[in-house]
Amino acid sequence: MLQQRKKPLSGFTYYDLAAIALGVLLFVFFAVTAKNGVSAPDESFYFTVTQRLALGEKLIADEWNIAQLVHLLNVLPYFAYTRIAGGTEGIILFMRYLFIAVDAIFYAYVYLRLRRYKLWGVAAALSFCGVILQTIFSITYFTAAPMAVLAFCLILLTTEGEVNRPRLLFCGVLLACAILAEPYLIAGFGVWFVTVTARQILQKKRRSLLPAYGFLLDARVFYHVTLGAVAVFVPFMAYMIIGGSFAQFPRAFPYLASGAELGLLGSVLLRKSMDAARFFGFPFVICGLLALVGAAVYRCRKKEDARFKKILFLCASAALAGGYICAGIRALGTKEMNVWVAFAEYHNFSFLLFSPVPFLLSEKKNPRLTAFWAAGAVFGLLVDASSAVILGAGGGLMRTACLLKLAEFIPELREEPKKKTAKRGDILKKGTAVLLAACAAAAIVWHGGYVLCETVYKPVEKLFQHVPGPLTAEIEKGPYKGLKTTPEIADVYLRTLADLDRIKETAGGRPVAVLDLAPYTNLYMDLPYGTYTAWFEYYETERLAAFWTLRPERQPVCIYLPFYDKGLLEPYSDEIMQLKLDLLQPYAEGEIITGEAGYIINVTELHPMEIGEGRH
Repeated sequence: MLQQRKKPLSGFTYYDLAAIALGVLLFVFFAVTAKNGVSAPDESFYFTVTQRLALGEKLIADEWNIAQLVHLLNVLPYFAYTRIAGGTEGIILFMRYLFIAVDAIFYAYVYLRLRRYKLWGVAAALSFCGVILQTIFSITYFTAAPMAVLAFCLILLTTEGEVNRPRLLFCGVLLACAILAEPYLIAGFGVWFVTVTARQILQKKRRSLLPAYGFLLDARVFYHVTLGAVAVFVPFMAYMIIGGSFAQFPRAFPYLASGAELGLLGSVLLRKSMDAARFFGFPFVICGLLALVGAAVYRCRKKEDARFKKILFLCASAALAGGYICAGIRALGTKEMNVWVAFAEYHNFSFLLFSPVPFLLSEKKNPRLTAFWAAGAVFGLLVDASSAVILGAGGGLMRTACLLKLAEFIPELREEPKKKTAKRGDILKKGTAVLLAACAAAAIVWHGGYVLCETVYKPVEKLFQHVPGPLTAEIEKGPYKGLKTTPEIADVYLRTLADLDRIKETAGGRPVAVLDLAPYTNLYMDLPYGTYTAWFEYYETERLAAFWTLRPERQPVCIYLPFYDKGLLEPYSDEIMQLKLDLLQPYAEGEIITGEAGYIINVTELHPMEIGEGRH
């Protein structure tokens, strides 16, 4: 039997006023600072696949990138903007504002769903919607997928009684969108299917599997959610097949399955977890692990021990707060980019250790909320095991579930004991409660405050430059038009655009290949792609030659090799530039022109390789 959930609040309350005031402050801050920073290559990359579709190219056949399907969600705004503006000039700033508006609407939805949790609901909505933006304000696999999964979980969590059929079908649509945004989530759907099937088999044998989760494991619920997902996947697959996306698929599959994102699957999880442990400090990590193990042991005991429960929670909270503070001091005390990148990548690691503790210690059972947390944990592991980001994307889901559990758990710590205690004991109990609340609040505020102020929009481009500088230059043309950056980056950007203007005149509307991780160059030229993706590293020329073999109509007439790392960062050394030319030489020949910010190669002859016979 499911626990009776909190009743909805009636009428306008102070909590509503707090939600509105804090939400307005949050999104006004985002809007005012939206121009700040050029950000990483990811931001412009998320619109290049949409651009390929606008140019008549095809998913999978032309775009060899595992994260490509999420770009379908950007199709409508991209088409609308480019038709109204006449091109891609200023598109990044427009998309930032658009996503801020989408996030504001989603914030209102999350709060209304969690309104019954009062200030905890406000904190959960602010935490998720303030952090979900990360460094990039656009639809990505780590924004669209968590938002869809969160909406799915909130419907199941906050609906009284059984969820009706229309809502279950809508949950299926949300799940389909999440899987399109992050294909690895299909594994999570598979786990749900196996669990539901096992429960059905055991029921026929008069056994019970996870009885408290009966509604969530009901075959009818799974059926209707699946039906909603199929309603999205069937037309999607029809579009893909009819459009010719699977052209040359059998021959291209080995190259599709060898991309950088696929290569990361599971291989970095353990290593980066150890790096995160070192970054936060092993004393805090060990303390957090011991508190987690202690909470698990406590859960196995039949007898409740209020004092032991408080000690365990205090240890877990102190470890979380201490880890964030020590790591934050390390980051704030340096200007080295690798330290800031590490903090951005690892900021959810400690929370992963903390978040199960209140679920294990609480005596109150809420299966749907527990399933919500489990969905966040599975999501985080699936996404982060396949990406260079560690425990970041799923953190918002776990954090939201944990905050809601704290709303149920904290009152347990304040409950009066059955026997009266001495006055000294009352003071100690109240002091412990205050300390517990302070530790939990410090950890949550530190986490959200760091990501909001230093990762979402930072006063200096710490995640983009080795040496931070003031954002005193405003870009006046191209896809980055309207953004503020440093004078050095603005200068490189404008010189690169001058090279691209020369290439556009030479290309005459034919394909062009940019052999570096600089997707904004593709947005600026708005020409057919001569590469298998805009997410291109210069050493992947063998894979590029295979693409030219399979897609001869995409063979480029011009190739551009930027002098600057990721198109805008520090200049490559002479040795690296020569290596780039040497790697390209077996596959392409042409006149090499030294431009203002890179080499321009007017191609005279290409040498696509035979599939299966790689060259070195």
